[in-house]
Amino acid sequence: MNFPPEFDINVYYRSNPHLSKMNPQSLVNHYNFYGQHEGLISTTIKNRDDFINLPPNDDRLILEIGPLCSPCMVGKRRNVFAVDYFSKEELKNNYKNDPNVDKSKICNVDYVIKDKLKYSEVITDKKFDVCFSSHNIEHVPCLITFLNNVSSVLKPNSYFFLCIPDYRYCFDHFRKPSNIFEVLNSYYNNQDKPSALSHLENKYINTHNDSGKHWQVSDSAIRNSFVSTNEEISFAVQSRDKIIKEIEYIKNAYIECKEKYIDSHCWKFNSFVFKNIIEILFATKFIDLKVVRVYKTLKGANEFFAILQKTES
Repeated sequence: MNFPPEFDINVYYRSNPHLSKMNPQSLVNHYNFYGQHEGLISTTIKNRDDFINLPPNDDRLILEIGPLCSPCMVGKRRNVFAVDYFSKEELKNNYKNDPNVDKSKICNVDYVIKDKLKYSEVITDKKFDVCFSSHNIEHVPCLITFLNNVSSVLKPNSYFFLCIPDYRYCFDHFRKPSNIFEVLNSYYNNQDKPSALSHLENKYINTHNDSGKHWQVSDSAIRNSFVSTNEEISFAVQSRDKIIKEIEYIKNAYIECKEKYIDSHCWKFNSFVFKNIIEILFATKFIDLKVVRVYKTLKGANEFFAILQKTES
């Protein structure tokens, strides 16, 4: 498969008329210093649909991870199968009180992982040409285990497509980005459930999910550093009061999270953080998935897109 470049100077020139007087080198410099941080269009992948349509719609086998009620591949292409931790009926029950989930649209699940951490122990009849994941990877307790699971059911040289939330423009806005040592810590501690730290951050360092407003703050902060600082101080005061009020719940959470799987955002990525971590893991042979493309978050959006490739083994 051939994929559009992450930066196409002609697309950048045509999509941003205010840069029309710049020469090619100035355009490259502008993108590197400003454009990528401002979310300016710089590639033919201009939205989620452009990315979802990258895998060819042919007879290739596709595995979609956790589509729930908003599939990107299931029901829209041939030879698509779904994998999830729960069966369809269990998902309906789990989300019965969640108004954000349309229970009538929950997808069938072909492979139920349950307590088996290894995909290859459940998916024994197929190897896939494409694996697709939309807003799943941030939930997995151990990043290395998850990536190796995906790799175990992919054919050599096949691809893993991911839509990943950018923590800066969603409810994780005030949390700190993940780093390689957190990734290794979860691996060497055999993390199979979201940690108490992940759960409590998710509960108490959690803000609104309006990506447009987050972008407005980001734009204002570029012009006036006090904007983001004041917002952070205000949020910290609110969180402090809530933590003090609910300290007994917090104490109990450290015990509960060892015994119970409480869904949380375990990882906080932007395009640079994600690419950097994956490149380290690949170079050090923790995983055999290499970075092929990472398309940066566009202005107003809350996600970026990545393509990894399983290396031949």
